[in-house]
Amino acid sequence: MRRRWVLWVFSAALALVTTLAIVGYLQGLRRQAAVVAPVKTEAAVFARTNVAERKVVSADTLELRQIPATAIHPRAARRIEDVAGRVAVAPIFADEQVLTNKLAALGVNVGLSYALPKDKRAMTIAVNEVIGVAGFVFPGDRVDVVATVNSGDLHLTKVVLQDVEVLAIAQKVEQKPGEEPRVTTSATLALTPEQTEIVAQVDTSGRVRLALRPYGVNEQVQTAGATIDTAFGKKATPAAAAPQPAGTKAKVAAARTAVRPRSARAMAAPLAAAPTSSR
Repeated sequence: MRRRWVLWVFSAALALVTTLAIVGYLQGLRRQAAVVAPVKTEAAVFARTNVAERKVVSADTLELRQIPATAIHPRAARRIEDVAGRVAVAPIFADEQVLTNKLAALGVNVGLSYALPKDKRAMTIAVNEVIGVAGFVFPGDRVDVVATVNSGDLHLTKVVLQDVEVLAIAQKVEQKPGEEPRVTTSATLALTPEQTEIVAQVDTSGRVRLALRPYGVNEQVQTAGATIDTAFGKKATPAAAAPQPAGTKAKVAAARTAVRPRSARAMAAPLAAAPTSSR
């Protein structure tokens, strides 16, 4: 009986010592966690929305966020004023740190070259209020380019380009001495290198007009062009036969007689007179 009592006392003491040891270990871990230095955070510029390539980064698309210093990219911008107003040379996505290597250099003016598609060239042509659809063509509209050429024997009007984007419209007041001031208008179009050659040629040889296209219509229409005759509904006049010199008719008749096929009887006579070949 006494032996059993001693065993119970020993077990209880061992359990108490084990519990105290575990509690002490856990308290030590808590104290160590309490003395760990807090994570250092710093500010970095993040994009609130997507910013497309070749677009100006506005201040309302940016925000400052405090993140751990170890998570900041080495090229991340730290101030919004260092980013706002600059041009994105690569796409910037929402919730992304804005990196300085994705922005155009400081001091670079936002020109037309940043709004021009990579496969296009900007070309400016002179138009007037009537040619420019009475002033109703605006940047972003799409037009057809109609050329009228009157050079030598060529008198033709034709749609040479279709569905061309208008990049800019500019007006300038010109006044020569002794004349009334005149407003000149120019339109800048986004063209492929091949299209710039076409426009330059027809603009040099004739007159170029712009025809405004309806919004969202991109179909291409094939046209034959128009001349003075076709514009007024006249058919093309066939070319008159050239006059023949004297004696030509007699020579033509003699030639026809010489090559006229002979009758069957006349062709058979020489064949009957020919000797028969022997076997």
